[in-house]
Amino acid sequence: MLTISVIIPTYNRKDSLLRTLESLKQQTFPMNRFEVIVVDDGSIDDTQVVASQKFSFAFRYVHQKQQGATAARNYGATISMGEILVFIDDDVTVSPPTLEALAEVCCQNEKAIVMGTLSRRSSVIGSVYTATLLASPDHYPIAQENLDLHLVHCNTQLLVCRRSDFLDLGMLQDPTGGHGWPNWDDVDFGYRAHLNGFRLLQSSKATGYHWDYSITDWTVACQRWYRASKSAVWLFKRHQELQKFIPMLRDKTPPRWGKDSFMLVVRKLTRSLGSSGPVIWIMVRLVSIIEQHFPSPVMLRHLYYWLQGASMFHGYREGLRELKLAGARD
Repeated sequence: MLTISVIIPTYNRKDSLLRTLESLKQQTFPMNRFEVIVVDDGSIDDTQVVASQKFSFAFRYVHQKQQGATAARNYGATISMGEILVFIDDDVTVSPPTLEALAEVCCQNEKAIVMGTLSRRSSVIGSVYTATLLASPDHYPIAQENLDLHLVHCNTQLLVCRRSDFLDLGMLQDPTGGHGWPNWDDVDFGYRAHLNGFRLLQSSKATGYHWDYSITDWTVACQRWYRASKSAVWLFKRHQELQKFIPMLRDKTPPRWGKDSFMLVVRKLTRSLGSSGPVIWIMVRLVSIIEQHFPSPVMLRHLYYWLQGASMFHGYREGLRELKLAGARD
């Protein structure tokens, strides 16, 4: 009889976590065949009240000293009892067939890592940016049927694999060595799985919603992209060959004279100029004026992407500087 362990890392997100757990109450997969393990990564709010809640499935709440989501997921896996591991973030809710669908695809395919299909949501439409983003197509790959995905789409927001495979692959690892967050541990895991002959699949029936805090305001989103691009430098240090598979960062690197194509050099120089202080000041002023007086989704979307790209540029360049300093110290 197949059993599942659902692992949810959390930190200071009681309300969001309760929303995730509520969605798990509605699963079509038999309640007596899955457990839910919440690993609290050192929350300092009242998240611990979740431990006293009653659920129709087996439930464990464990608390660890703050070590990050990577360590939390790994700890949850080591104490789990299920044959199948399902990783869900504490800001994701899932549709009733999700666990059943994920387990089905995982069991039908040897050496497979399986992802669900997520859509982006926000609990509060707090800004023009949020409304504009929610009105645009989701940035997630949307599956009409089960799909083979490229390894760079590996995402622990809603991910499943056999417990034995997860342990054999060395669990999740921090490719940045503690140098940044988000730390790309899911992409690193997907790539290591790929090197070991695994496929990354996406289930069309395992659907959910990502209640993304980073889309509440464009400045918050840009900060996240800055951090992600900064830590990507360390991912590429570990897996240099991954650079060609993450094209959004290609024009953020310095030109490689004599190696980059002419068009790529032009793109890099344009990105550098477009990320300069005076240009960004103009863009920020334009966004403010357009948001206040005549919010055009099409125009704003392009400006938001420009600012996002500039944040990624500066984050990546800062990561390169830190890597160089670390090398000098070594």
